[in-house]
Formats: sequence, C-alpha cells, structure tokens
Amino acid sequence: MELVYHPERTRSHRNMGWIELYQSFNPGHPPTPDRRHFGAMIILDNGIIAPGGKGFGMHPHENMEILSVVISGEMVHSDTSGNEGVNVANAIQLISAGTGIEHSEYNHSSTIPIDNLQIWFLPKKQNITPKYQTMVSDPEDRKNKLQLLTSPEGEGNSLVINQNVWVWRGTFDKNKSLAYHKRSERNSIYLFVIEGQATVMNNTLNRRDGLGIADDEFTEVAIAFDQHTDILIIDVPKIN
Repeated sequence: MELVYHPERTRSHRNMGWIELYQSFNPGHPPTPDRRHFGAMIILDNGIIAPGGKGFGMHPHENMEILSVVISGEMVHSDTSGNEGVNVANAIQLISAGTGIEHSEYNHSSTIPIDNLQIWFLPKKQNITPKYQTMVSDPEDRKNKLQLLTSPEGEGNSLVINQNVWVWRGTFDKNKSLAYHKRSERNSIYLFVIEGQATVMNNTLNRRDGLGIADDEFTEVAIAFDQHTDILIIDVPKIN
C-alpha cells in the first residue's frame, strides 16, 4: 500500500495581495517535485480572496473538470456561456470546460474574504460541450455522515462530473468514526481535512493536511475523528 502524506506546511504559498494561494498539487508549479498530480487530480488550490471586488478576471479553460467548494464568503461567477450568480458558503460549483469556456470569479463582499477550495481533474472524455453546474449543499446533510458532492452519474442529486470521481464531504463530531469503501477498484483515495483532526492508518491529519492512499488491493479505509472535523474524501482514478 502506498501512502502519501501532505502536511499543511508542505503546501506552496503565494501572497499576491488580493489572494493568498495555498497549493497541494500543481503540474506547472508543484510544491515539491513529486506533487504534480494524484491520479486524475492535478490541482488542489486553497485560495483566500480579499474583499472589495478582488478576484480573477475573465480567463479561458478547456478539457478540464474544475470543482470549487466555497467554505466561507460569497463568490460571484460569470462565464461566456451566459451563466452568472453568487455562490455563497456551502456552495459547490463545477465547470466542465470541454471545448472551451471563459469565466471570471470575484469576491462579492466588501468586508469578508472568501475561503475557497478549487480542485481540477483531467476529464474522461475530451472536447465535450462546456457545462456549468452549481448547488448549495445543506450542512445538515453531512452531519456525522458523508454528503456526495460530485459523481459520474449524478447520484443522490450530486453534480455530474466528466470523470470517474466521487467527491464527498462530511462533518463529524469528536470520537465518531467512519469506514469508507472506495467506489471503483481502479481508484485511489485522497483525504483533505478542512477543519479539525482525524487519524487514518496511524497518521494524524490536522487542518488542511492531506493523505493519499493508492493500492489496487485496498478497498476500505477507517477514519477516526479526534476533534469536530470537516473532511473531504476524493475517490479518484489513477492515471499512467
């Protein structure tokens, strides 16, 4: 079994004034030489965007699945397909860029920063028609259980992603535990602690720590929650 432990302190950090960007993975500018991807997941960004209309101007993407999880704050989205709106805390947004789309993202608030996770996945099918999806997840639906955010078929009202990826979020009380069964035998698992503390295979994961588990024989992982914990579980395919 291959375990890859990524403590918060090993993420890259760039302060550009309007955004503080922490990156766990990036193929172009990896935090460390071996952190270019974890299977089909190639970017895991944590951006803290300053208030007062700060953000990303219109810019293009193609053939990429881009998931945003708004932890706190209010993010304004607009794109060249005519989609626009404000994604508030607990919102999730999925852009299937396909043949090409341009979009912008700004902080809607004049006083409160945005805490946002953005996760990029290589697509299963190339050059699909671009698609934009968003929804606000109910925190009650992940209290001491897992809430499905994305899946290949949109099960349980999750967003439909163009890859064999299941992304889950759960908020667990102290001393609770969970046994997670991966959804595909060809997949690996990546855990990311948003807040709190969890123990997985004798590894302690604190706030913004990550742990990847890659093994064909592995089917289930046991997670113990040492504090009140908000966690993402990313069930993601391997790539060559």
